[in-house]
Amino acid sequence: MRFLATLACALLLSAPALAQDGAGQGTKPSQGISDIAAAQLLVANNRLDDARKLLEYTLSARPEDRDALFLLGNVAVAQGKYDEAISLFRRLLVLEPDAERVRLELARAFFLKADYQNADRQFRFARAGDIPDAAKENIDHFLGAISRLREWTFDFALGLAPDTNQNAATSASQVQIFGLPFTLDPNARSQSGVGLAGSANGEWSPLVSDNIKARVGAGISRVEYSGGKFDDMTLSGYAGPQFLYSDWDFSVLATGFQRWYANKSFVSGIGGKLAGEYGITSDILAGGSVGIQAVTDRFTPEQSGALYTTQAQAAYVISPSSLVQFQIGFNRQAAKIGAYSYSGVWTSAAYQRDLPFGFSASIQPAWFVTRYDQALPAFGKTRADDALMLNVTLLNRRFDYHGFTPRISYTFTDQHSNLALYSYTRHQFQIGLTTQF
Repeated sequence: MRFLATLACALLLSAPALAQDGAGQGTKPSQGISDIAAAQLLVANNRLDDARKLLEYTLSARPEDRDALFLLGNVAVAQGKYDEAISLFRRLLVLEPDAERVRLELARAFFLKADYQNADRQFRFARAGDIPDAAKENIDHFLGAISRLREWTFDFALGLAPDTNQNAATSASQVQIFGLPFTLDPNARSQSGVGLAGSANGEWSPLVSDNIKARVGAGISRVEYSGGKFDDMTLSGYAGPQFLYSDWDFSVLATGFQRWYANKSFVSGIGGKLAGEYGITSDILAGGSVGIQAVTDRFTPEQSGALYTTQAQAAYVISPSSLVQFQIGFNRQAAKIGAYSYSGVWTSAAYQRDLPFGFSASIQPAWFVTRYDQALPAFGKTRADDALMLNVTLLNRRFDYHGFTPRISYTFTDQHSNLALYSYTRHQFQIGLTTQF
């Protein structure tokens, strides 16, 4: 605790300099002492309640006074009112997304609140800015402490989900089977609808020794449509030890999942995964994983078998308001029969940026290539799929209600297959709330 107190004091002592450097645009010079200067004197003399009253009076007349918002946020931190401080610093970032000093104070408020997931994110954004080397060194110490202190992570999303192809089916009316044309039943063709989509993920990772943590995580996602024919839900979980080192970590996890479709048991799997992450610098993170699961398909038992997965990813924090991520992966399904066994390669990239007026936007394209081992007897061809996916998300941080903010996302999927039955186009929307911002 003495180490953490020293870290917190190090940033707290830098607050006056940060306030001078990060603001200065909200007050006008006058012949006497300004409200901000008076509030700073009150803070220096530990008269926090009086400083609060003065700053609140100032903001009643000038609600977007950046100096007053910044100083009141620091007063709230000093008084242990971390939620209020977080709200004030976020208001400032709505006005100035690239204000690394505000990012730094926001990260410190999250850290003191013990919200280490958000603290980690904001510290990394702040470090990408133009701040003194001493502050960057302090941030690195905080990031090291967070990796050990963080016990809980959680995210949640809920919203309406309009979908032009809720069953991910072809729009073709006829297909060739055994060389003969067959007309598809309407239920087997693409159908549009509006559903309710939700997801939640959480992890508990207590420290069990100096460099070992226990990880226990679970996630659930569900899309529900009228009538229940296309309801889709997946429950997943994992558990195992995580080994911590100065610049990297390594996890050995048991994994499992269960998927239901149309409210009936569909696919399940159980296995294990090795995963690691390495901090090349505090601004660049790289990681990877390899895994294997025994998959059981209850709809088509012939598709059951071992699923091998591997992936690598990297993230680079470009500035206090933007980051980019890259991923690449390989999957191998060894099904009971060759016609359902496949190898797949995929890659994706993502760019995220905080924009003026409180908006945050991200764009993520992805490409999937899947090749099957043998021909399906009914079609006389060996299936080959290529799919393009594009996701665009927009949210507004100005509207923050108890950690939730409104979000709208759009996902476009275009899959081309040499078998018409497996070709489709899909437009998905989600309009709702999220805790990830």
